Amino acid sequence: MKVLVLSDIHGNIDALEAIDEPCDRILFLGDVVDYGPEPAACIEYLAENNALRVRGNHDNAVAFRVDCACGEAFKHLSVITREFMWQVLGPAQLEWVGRPATSLELLQGGKSIYATHAAPTDNLFKYLTPDTPDDELAREAEATSADIILTGHTHKPFAREVSGRLVVNVGSVGQPRDGIPRASYAVIEDGQVELRRIDYDVERAVSRVLGMPIDQEAARQLAFILEHAQAPPL
Repeated sequence: MKVLVLSDIHGNIDALEAIDEPCDRILFLGDVVDYGPEPAACIEYLAENNALRVRGNHDNAVAFRVDCACGEAFKHLSVITREFMWQVLGPAQLEWVGRPATSLELLQGGKSIYATHAAPTDNLFKYLTPDTPDDELAREAEATSADIILTGHTHKPFAREVSGRLVVNVGSVGQPRDGIPRASYAVIEDGQVELRRIDYDVERAVSRVLGMPIDQEAARQLAFILEHAQAPPL
């Protein structure tokens, strides 16, 4: 069985549709909304593919009208685009966004998997990055009994073995922030995890962002993130 693992699409349908990866199941680690221009199309894609899902902090914020508690470099952009989310998404879509739990467990290829948006000890908000120390990562791994821990949230992919377990951040499909403007995702097959990147039409995605009915300086900052895969200059 082949599982396609996606996270942090953020309304970027161009990046999502570029991942033409045959699979038996899609596992989505949260944050389909905020920042991007096509949340409804991304929701439809996940729903039509019957994706297994967990809820991300931006999903939580949009569905329940609460703070996303994201970093200051991006928070103002999420607040601005959230108003757009509420304009274009109907009640049924908002209910769908907020429906999943914040973690799930499954078996694949003889390996137990714990999937969440952020971290086992804090499913919505904690940041696990390539720079997270081994001892901190080990504490997260030891908070579960799983062989593999899957996360997203930081938009920076990595895979590291600690305490005999594999911790994987699959990065972001729709808004990478590691300096590489290519959609990031993972594939699990026969219990093995592989991180992958793929080119997508960034120019088209930028054009969509610049056409959003939001503050134009915010739109330019969002375009910069897509083009450079990093935080905009303040």
